[in-house]
Amino acid sequence: MTFFHDEVHRQNVLNCLWKKNRIYPDGKADNYYLSALYILLSTKNNLYKKTRRFIDGEGIDFEKMLSAQDFPSSEIKLIKLAANLFNGSMEVSPTELINTLDDENFELALQAIFLRRTGCHVRDLLPTVEAALELEQEDNEEMEMY
Repeated sequence: MTFFHDEVHRQNVLNCLWKKNRIYPDGKADNYYLSALYILLSTKNNLYKKTRRFIDGEGIDFEKMLSAQDFPSSEIKLIKLAANLFNGSMEVSPTELINTLDDENFELALQAIFLRRTGCHVRDLLPTVEAALELEQEDNEEMEMY
């Protein structure tokens, strides 16, 4: 089961994979992009708002990302982990992650490592039928309010 912070996080990752053509004909997502995007497009602390402009068709510019703005220490560790999972360009130790990240971000890091190692089919990133039905019901309830 893939953990997403929320539905926006899930959609951010899926949309970027589609737009960057990082889903193969057999439906498997590119492990390198998936693990990096999973971290960089996280909605926790709105990390995705700070990182998404450094992701383009040519790749992910981690150096520019870190030099263009200030990030809290925990987000720097996550970005370095994303870079390491993507192309090995930056280093971050397990001890740094353990000592720096809160529980939710640590879970995000572990999930990204798992995704890099195992990969997944795009269908595994989609909401379950039950979750999709709940979202649809919530949308219907919101529409009834207007």
